[in-house]
Amino acid sequence: MISSIENLGDAGLPASTTKNEPSGSLVQTASLSLTTSGSGLVAVPHGTGGGSLLPVACVKTYLAQRTVAVCRYQLEIPLFNRLPLLLRNEVRRLQAAVEYVQSLTTGRTAIKVQPACEMALRIYTEFRPLGTFRGKFDLWLRSQDWLTLVNRAKAGPAWQTTQRGLSDTFLDYVAKRAGEFKRGDTMEQAILSIHRQWITGRTQHGIAEPVAGYEVLPDGRRWEDRQRAVLPDGWHSTNIRQQIKKRAKFTKAVKAMLHQGCAAARAYTPNVHSTRDDGTPLRFMELVQFDDVRCDFRVMDTESGQVNDLWLLIARDVATGMLLGFGMRPARARDDGSQEHLKLQDMKQLCGWLLETFGLPPYQMTWVLENGTATLGEAVRAALREMVGEDRIKFEMAQMIGGKSSMGYWEKAVGNSKAKAMLECLNRLMHMMASYFPGQIGLNYSKVPAELRDREREAVEIWSGARPSDRAELRYPFYTIPQARTGLFEIFTLQNRRWTHKMEGFKEIAEWYDAAADQWKPAQSAPADMTGVRTRRRKETPLERAAWLLAPYKNNFQPVSPEILTAFYEHTQRTVVVSDKGQVQIMVDGKTFRFSPPAPAFALPPETKCLGYFNPDDPRFLTLTDGRGGVLGTWARVGLVKHGDTEALAAAIRHSTTALNAVKTRAHDLASGDREQLEAMREHNRQVAGTNQDFITVGASALAAEQKPLSSPVARTVRAVMTEKQKTKKQQQRRDEDERIAREALEL
Repeated sequence: MISSIENLGDAGLPASTTKNEPSGSLVQTASLSLTTSGSGLVAVPHGTGGGSLLPVACVKTYLAQRTVAVCRYQLEIPLFNRLPLLLRNEVRRLQAAVEYVQSLTTGRTAIKVQPACEMALRIYTEFRPLGTFRGKFDLWLRSQDWLTLVNRAKAGPAWQTTQRGLSDTFLDYVAKRAGEFKRGDTMEQAILSIHRQWITGRTQHGIAEPVAGYEVLPDGRRWEDRQRAVLPDGWHSTNIRQQIKKRAKFTKAVKAMLHQGCAAARAYTPNVHSTRDDGTPLRFMELVQFDDVRCDFRVMDTESGQVNDLWLLIARDVATGMLLGFGMRPARARDDGSQEHLKLQDMKQLCGWLLETFGLPPYQMTWVLENGTATLGEAVRAALREMVGEDRIKFEMAQMIGGKSSMGYWEKAVGNSKAKAMLECLNRLMHMMASYFPGQIGLNYSKVPAELRDREREAVEIWSGARPSDRAELRYPFYTIPQARTGLFEIFTLQNRRWTHKMEGFKEIAEWYDAAADQWKPAQSAPADMTGVRTRRRKETPLERAAWLLAPYKNNFQPVSPEILTAFYEHTQRTVVVSDKGQVQIMVDGKTFRFSPPAPAFALPPETKCLGYFNPDDPRFLTLTDGRGGVLGTWARVGLVKHGDTEALAAAIRHSTTALNAVKTRAHDLASGDREQLEAMREHNRQVAGTNQDFITVGASALAAEQKPLSSPVARTVRAVMTEKQKTKKQQQRRDEDERIAREALEL
């Protein structure tokens, strides 16, 4: 196949024009000129190519070592392949044209060169005018070298054997100066500063320094002997700009890096391209990406009377491009002037909602998190893996853009990884679809609508002048938070049901229009007679793709027990290490809390690394686990369990005992296989003895047929702490209620 393509390129003729050429002329010329090695590869007679078809590493070095002219490019494929693709096609056609002229001007039927060139240009019209083509033919015929057919001006800097224009040293110096002027439109001022440096001999900082590349002038004089009143040739601003651009001395990426930083430069670097289907398509929820995004519209908070920005946390399935779920948080203003932002609890609620809604697939999920807002801390990730299983969820962190600046300073990591191009594209789609929502803030600060401030003022006036009971029902020049939730839900539903997209890897669906039912139906149900029936082909929707990806595993998704979700929602996790004193400590809202074992039996060796669970609203107890599902005990906060406080001490020991019982339950579950073997043995013995216990077998088989929710001893243990707290709270509520009733009775 490769050779057939090359042969077509040798002729250089489209199929419609080959009939105009003399039969066999090109083939005969080629047979006289081509030589091949024994292996069939094109032989390179000199240079660094050898018999390889790989492109040469350095064109300039190769051309410097090239000592023999080569008539046809087929003998120097390694060098030929270093030409740009369009120029390669031009050389193929031009070589075919000059060889055609050569065939017409030789032999018994030879004609003159000028008429032969005119005949060739009737076929190869792109090489007109006649005088230019005749000059190329004469040069090729004299030199017998295909390089004379190469337009080196189009080939790029690698093919320039002589230095033309301004030197690279000088252009690098100008680019460096342009980077020092920290605005995107100051190239002109950078060049003018070099003009002044030629006159004064000093840089813009007043430092005496020659212009790079002109330490010795072209005529051999020293820098000090220059004619200051006359600028060197080629120093006009337009010429310097053109040569810097042509030689890529100051690209947009370099400019952004010097003027702004790494994150800005990343916008001009290639994206990371990935695929949903490389032969084995991604399965539903096998790869889930999380992201935070600010909406391009503001909302009215009817509780506080504020007009706020609205932030979303979203989760998308990469296999289908489908939005799985989203959470909202308005950026309410605090008393100190700062704004609320998305919290860890918002992310935990979104993750818990996914598990509660879809359950766990029979294959491992990968969750791609950010390093900023849409993330889970190391301890939280460890806790989730511990409660649902080490092999059920794998976490990956999307790379944010930062690092050292060109000046050597560390930059804060910002922006989004180029690996999340799908998320950024779909977020942009959401912004565009929601651009009709009232209260738009514009694409950026310079595009904020002039009416936004007046809208905000009117919304606050409406809220301030209304009764508190009416505020939620009034209409405002912005969406209220419930209205925004409804509008976003409709938009995301439309995204999940759209088929007018170009997402990679999606199938095409053929449909026919049923006029009687006024709907499109799949091609499988089409009637035998399709006369006059309209048809169409469309891409499958994300929901349709999710349906067929989910079909083989639909009954294998395992539900997650409520105790796991509740423990995950209500508790905070920390990675802790047992100190030399046998205690562990955590930081909660800037305060240090220390915990000790309630009894010597629950002590742990120093330097033991654990995962600690506690309720942030009441951190009295800290439940410690080994991070792999094993519960190590529940420790009491130092200072709360005082000497002689038997009730608190009993509560702490009770929680530790609960932990031990949870471990026993877990061991009991893991030993189910051994118990089944024992039960089978006992059943066999009962049957031999004539005892009928069939109902036990039927009950066991029915239970095994059900999908048992995933449970966790860790979740049961940490829930025990909450149960104790809720029990105490209910007792206090009952006492408060009794006191209220007694007061009302006395008042009567």
